[in-house]
Amino acid sequence: MCITIVGGDNIAKINGNLYKNGFFVIKHISGRKKSHKCVEIPKNTDIVLVFIDYVNHKLCEHIKRESKKMGIKAVYSKRAWSYIETLLCE
Repeated sequence: MCITIVGGDNIAKINGNLYKNGFFVIKHISGRKKSHKCVEIPKNTDIVLVFIDYVNHKLCEHIKRESKKMGIKAVYSKRAWSYIETLLCE
């Protein structure tokens, strides 16, 4: 499954764990730049993973609106593998 990650600066370890569980990260948006508040979600994304402790409210609203418009599932989690694993790898 293809996944887009929003938030977080260093996701190397999480990326490795996602890959082991059958996910392929196609885009990572750190959410730090002002231009990220109107970023586009790639069309071949299956799931959008948003790290809630690393993004602002405007970016969260934008991602939620865009993912809903595209029919893509959005998952909101803290940036810890234990939280991500319970949400994605059930």
